[in-house]
Amino acid sequence: MTQNELREILSRNIKFYRKRLFFTQEKLAEKTGLSTQTINDIEGCRTWVSDKSLIKISEALHISPADLLIEQNEKNSTDLNMTSADLYRLKKQLRETFLDDIESIFIKYTDSKED
Repeated sequence: MTQNELREILSRNIKFYRKRLFFTQEKLAEKTGLSTQTINDIEGCRTWVSDKSLIKISEALHISPADLLIEQNEKNSTDLNMTSADLYRLKKQLRETFLDDIESIFIKYTDSKED
């Protein structure tokens, strides 16, 4: 396996798991503390990921770092069937995301009213 092949696997897997959680690159960047450009560069195979960034991305996507580096077979990469555990994690993640978004909007709104 070449370095480029490994980058392509990583890219495909990040996109797959990110889209599975309905995350944009911006949302994944927010969850990881990385820049949107960094996420874009990793997904575009233009840069490699550090070990710290790999862990941040995998934690944000609720998977192990190894899942991002293992090539998925055709069936697995296109199959969006989820187990009940996957659905529970997704529900929890959506709840957290919406609460974070509501809190952010509330803070922006109340801060602008104080000015």
